[in-house]
Amino acid sequence: MFRDVKKERSVNIKMITAGTLAITLLTGCAGGTKPTVVKGSGGSSLEVLTSLAQTDMNGNRYPDAHLRVVGPGSTGVVAGLTAVGALLGGASISSDMFDKKGYRGTTVDALPEPTRRYFAPKAEAKIARYLDKNGGSYAWQHPLIIGASSWSLVYTDLSSANSNYDLSYRVIFYKRPEGGTVFSAFTFASCEPAAKTAPLAEWQANNYQKVTQETEKMMDACLLELDNQLPRLLKKSS
Repeated sequence: MFRDVKKERSVNIKMITAGTLAITLLTGCAGGTKPTVVKGSGGSSLEVLTSLAQTDMNGNRYPDAHLRVVGPGSTGVVAGLTAVGALLGGASISSDMFDKKGYRGTTVDALPEPTRRYFAPKAEAKIARYLDKNGGSYAWQHPLIIGASSWSLVYTDLSSANSNYDLSYRVIFYKRPEGGTVFSAFTFASCEPAAKTAPLAEWQANNYQKVTQETEKMMDACLLELDNQLPRLLKKSS
């Protein structure tokens, strides 16, 4: 008998790809960030993991670990992109990767991404209230992941008379369905409030105070969106 080597390789590649995704998730949990167990008054429980978003869940872009500033001097060449494929030499690059919001720019090391510090405690309190009302004694099998996606100041336009920069923030929520396995597709939601625009000097004043204030307002708006998405994200197995 002859083996179909091509078919075997195809099957193996598919299994490895799916397995890699599962390993990526587990690695994220073990990489110094542990999930918080949120409990409801009736005995229900849910693990909530807040971390930088997985690249495969983030449009194949690396998440921002610090505030990223993109000025007019940034270029759209492959080396200047935040896309995973571009930085690793991948050949598959979509046209939207050349949007200026996707340029690497520079990072402000003094401003770490704020989702875990500000958003997570409020999100966990909101989830606890949801479990009080809807959880009963149910213990969710799969964790809910809150992924910090992007946080940036990007120049508004190339006009020499315009020093405006747009502040943007995005967070994503994803969870495998109850009754599913590590190979099941995630239930996914995202929140990206409208960008805020101001001159760069205004953003930078007082150690980027305005950036902090406006980002917290954006995160508050995303708490409302998370609340709206919880019935879908935390659907129980039938």
